[in-house]
Amino acid sequence: MPRRKSPAVAAALAIIPGCGHFYLGHNKKGLAYLLGIGGLQFFGLDLDLSVIGLALGVPMELGGGTLWLYSIVDAYRTARNMEANPGFSG
Repeated sequence: MPRRKSPAVAAALAIIPGCGHFYLGHNKKGLAYLLGIGGLQFFGLDLDLSVIGLALGVPMELGGGTLWLYSIVDAYRTARNMEANPGFSG
């Protein structure tokens, strides 16, 4: 029988993008969050320093930051669903 995973630990580990999902065994989702957040942060900084960033007037890193916060909530919810439904794979 697989060991139960703590929602609080999953959320705490998700502070580092993808780690909460790796802890839960959702490696594809963890990799997607890691690459998505890293890419948005990296390219967002480059766009801020360009004409596009100046024209928009909104820091482009907000996309990466928002996805990062969502990944923490998603790791918590996924662990909670796994705890309630042992066959849950979402």
